[in-house]
Amino acid sequence: MRSFRAILLKELRHLFRDYKTVILILLMPVVLVLLFGYTIKNEINNADFAVLDYSNSPSSRKIINSMSSSDYFSLTSVLEDPHQIEKTFQSENIRLLMVFPEHFEDDLIRSHKASIQLIVDASDLNVAASLANFAKQVINTSLQEDAHSVAPIDIRVKMQYNPQLESAYMFIPGNIALIMIIVTSLMTSITLSKERERGTWRMLSITPSKQLVLVVGKIVPYMCISLFCTAIIIFLGIVVFKMPMNGNIALLILLCFLFMLTACSLGVLISVFTSTQQVAMLLCMLGFFLPTLLLSGFLFPIENMPIVLQIFSNFIPAKWFITALRDIMIKGAGLELLWLPVTILVSLTIVLMTLSVWKLSKKNL
Repeated sequence: MRSFRAILLKELRHLFRDYKTVILILLMPVVLVLLFGYTIKNEINNADFAVLDYSNSPSSRKIINSMSSSDYFSLTSVLEDPHQIEKTFQSENIRLLMVFPEHFEDDLIRSHKASIQLIVDASDLNVAASLANFAKQVINTSLQEDAHSVAPIDIRVKMQYNPQLESAYMFIPGNIALIMIIVTSLMTSITLSKERERGTWRMLSITPSKQLVLVVGKIVPYMCISLFCTAIIIFLGIVVFKMPMNGNIALLILLCFLFMLTACSLGVLISVFTSTQQVAMLLCMLGFFLPTLLLSGFLFPIENMPIVLQIFSNFIPAKWFITALRDIMIKGAGLELLWLPVTILVSLTIVLMTLSVWKLSKKNL
């Protein structure tokens, strides 16, 4: 019993001596509960939609007003020509388009067989299905008290970019982001922290090479592995799961390399601030992996989240990477339509790399 007590006290002192690990362990359940509580929701709020109204009738305007005044949708564009549809989906990132036929009002009054077409962006399948259901609900409810509407309106749904409703369109880009984080950011932070924890970095630092050169030499193998894994995922997605590749392959490679640099920079930054592998792993999980999983739009729509989390998601590199990746592969978007995600990724990469190099030069690893 005495030996057990001695071992127990020794382990407790050892545990609480590393206060950073204790704080992170105690912080993890709080972060998990808050993130899952605010991100896992079924309803969609303020999804952008556009209208192409050939009818321009009181009934069509009533439905449009009902859609705009609901909590689910926000009207952003009124189109005049069907040739604007593709451009509007790509440039304005709308989620849904309503098309009213020319004789909508007459069909509703005389034959009670009026129809509306809903064109939904199905590159994110979960969001598309929810938006279609919510739109049907709003449309059918808006004219229930109208004497013209004896029967429900015939709502025809077209799934833009993913007519076969393939789930691969959603999980392939997200898997690429997660693999890059695990291989590049997590392994980089753990590797450098391990060198510091074992004290071997001081032996390496006495070599003629500078510390920055040593760090680059340490992380380049993980960058190569990350790119190789990314190529495997893209190949399997295209060949096995029939994922489209409608965009420029060179732009896709550039985007993946840019995100990999961002992940590497964050891994180096985490390793500089930590002294043990456990702390580095926990920080990487809490600071990069979980936000990527929950706040990037990979699994849960960002529109569902509170406004604070929506603002915070703009600082998650994976959000912009996954968005741009889907736009390239599924929509065939070029650099002129991806300037915002690319600019934000470049800015985040520069900031993280500058902080990493600055902290590296100030601190003796």
